[in-house]
Amino acid sequence: MVFLHTTDMLKLSPLNSIGQTSLHQVTYLSLLLVSTTLLLGGCGESAKIKLRLDIPTPIVKQLPVKVAMYYPPELKEYVHEETLDNYGDFRIDMTGSHQELFDTVFKSMFESALEISDFSELPPDFHGIISPKVQEVQITIPQQTRSPHYEVWIKYELVLYDQAGNLIHSWDLKAYGKANRENYPALARTSALALHDATRFALRDAAASMSFYFLNNRNIQSWIGSVSTES
Repeated sequence: MVFLHTTDMLKLSPLNSIGQTSLHQVTYLSLLLVSTTLLLGGCGESAKIKLRLDIPTPIVKQLPVKVAMYYPPELKEYVHEETLDNYGDFRIDMTGSHQELFDTVFKSMFESALEISDFSELPPDFHGIISPKVQEVQITIPQQTRSPHYEVWIKYELVLYDQAGNLIHSWDLKAYGKANRENYPALARTSALALHDATRFALRDAAASMSFYFLNNRNIQSWIGSVSTES
């Protein structure tokens, strides 16, 4: 924020006929000072965002298993709020976005996939339950890193259970997204637009990473092999 002292502004003002600034001029300059302070103060980096997601459907070979998805309420309604010292308050409303992410990925990866609201709702012909949750979200802005990028990191935990609710495997999934502030109009809400896109790219990264992990993790492949044999 930039402040101009009133006396500095008075030096720039015209003098009246006796070489002194009039009361009217002082009042005008005081109002101008307040307006200038508010205008420049409005250029802070605080941002509030409602995430709009578009996740491409992964092109992968479907795995021969039927899996139910259990989404805890905190995942469905996740909102990230963070105060960055000297840079303001940031709020990213991800309500529904994580669910959309995992729905898109799981329905493309598995032979059958459906959402359940409780483990007891698992259909008898399904092989297991997978439940994701958000562990952590971090953001950085250009003023912190001296780079042109807004960055978002998301860390998930995914847990896979068998038909009886026994743990098969759990793992962390890390995702990253960034957006370059130079790609956004100077007069637009750059911080909001760039953070929105950085978050969207992070969720896309999670989708790609998840597909790769399932196809390459030995524990999961072993489980898939066992249920395929049983079938």
